[in-house]
Amino acid sequence: MYALLTGQAWAAESPPNYRVGVEDVDYYPIFSAAPPDYLYRGYARDLLDLFASHERIHLTYVPLPVRRLSHEFRAGRLDLIFPDNPRWEVAEKRQLTIAYSKPLLVFQDAMLVRPERLGEPLQNYRTLGFIRGFTPWKFQEQIAAGQVQIKHSPNPQGLIHMTLSGYIDAANMAQQVAHYHLKGQPDSLVIEPRLLPLQDSHYYLSSIQHPQLIRRFDNFLAREHKAVRALKVKYGLE
Repeated sequence: MYALLTGQAWAAESPPNYRVGVEDVDYYPIFSAAPPDYLYRGYARDLLDLFASHERIHLTYVPLPVRRLSHEFRAGRLDLIFPDNPRWEVAEKRQLTIAYSKPLLVFQDAMLVRPERLGEPLQNYRTLGFIRGFTPWKFQEQIAAGQVQIKHSPNPQGLIHMTLSGYIDAANMAQQVAHYHLKGQPDSLVIEPRLLPLQDSHYYLSSIQHPQLIRRFDNFLAREHKAVRALKVKYGLE
């Protein structure tokens, strides 16, 4: 009887565990899970950890390549994924019912160029840089027409170096990420809005199997809005 009661008490105290699929890329300070240790860190990690603490659950972060991440999620082998967006992979998701949270972050996607190139004819920007694993879907027409080529880097610092050296004509990243990595040299690269007009984009947490957990997360965002804003300020994302 003692052993049974002890086992029941242990089970009652053990929080439910959810597997969160995350991208194995370096996009710090928003998120990063990069070699050699693939330790998940950044704003998203702190926010999700805070949610888990408040809700008394445990989150296990599973870093995966971007394409495999989507496949594992659709196959039901992940409880949650971040980041996600209803506008991504629309055809592949058509047969699924996916619950999306309120935005974890609002950001502006930008194309960065050297200052002396600002205002050049758009046809001069033929080589564009993206984080490896990110899909340049906003440039699909130009890619299909052979007007631009895409080069990749594993992290924002690499894209900045490639742009400054002239290896690529412009680099794609959230302007908040650019601000973080250009500290000390803020004028070395500037935004060329004609390549990609600045507009709000959003990152969401999503789930197929646990819509109720997404609702709990939304309630957490509303209830703890001051703590969420403090994390954004901490990482320079406000």
